Amino acid sequence: MKKVFGLISISMMLIACAVIAAAQSAGVVGSWEMTTVSPQGERKSMLVIRQEGDKLVAVAKSQAGERKYDSVMVKGDDITMVLTIQFQGQDMKITYTGKISKDSMKGEADFGGLAQGDWSAVPHKEGAMMSSPSAQSAANISGAWSFAVETSQGSGNPTFTFKQEGEMLTGTYKGTFGEAPLKGTVKGSDISFTIKVNVQGQDMEVVYTGKIESATAMKGTAKLGELGDATWTAKKQ
Repeated sequence: MKKVFGLISISMMLIACAVIAAAQSAGVVGSWEMTTVSPQGERKSMLVIRQEGDKLVAVAKSQAGERKYDSVMVKGDDITMVLTIQFQGQDMKITYTGKISKDSMKGEADFGGLAQGDWSAVPHKEGAMMSSPSAQSAANISGAWSFAVETSQGSGNPTFTFKQEGEMLTGTYKGTFGEAPLKGTVKGSDISFTIKVNVQGQDMEVVYTGKIESATAMKGTAKLGELGDATWTAKKQ
């Protein structure tokens, strides 16, 4: 009889633990507006957490698409999330650890042991992220773009192929000055990148800065070394 009561007690304890765990998980289920701050700057995204059976699953959403988190674990008011991203052609695991409160979450982020940062999240309000200017920081301009560059000495139509990883921008230039690699950044709707070309035997650094107006259009100005300044517009191919 004692053995039976013992088994019942254990079963009740297991059920109680499951109920507590489910209640803890329920506090994070839903859509969150997430801000991650790294050494490269601030990035906005949507964090969607769902309960599937006895575990939590999460997805990061942005204008660049969706990416599933490797894992999500909640214990009491502690939360740990792991997300794998591509950084400079290699997999990088970002580990988010933090605390859950009634209407927010926040904590620290470890970027594959290479850097540290912070993160925070608040419940998503329908339409808030997509209508706010900061939502543009989630845009990704990767791909080929046709530029129209206007200078006092004439115009040109170079092609730039961009590869964006977070706020880091790399790629190639093809145009009047041949071909050259580029490096730069995308921060919110601001874009800046540099190429180095050879003009009549002389090295010249060209610096482009501008604004991303949409997923397929941007414009700005450029400093063409000793050749002066220029204005430019661009359309995605």
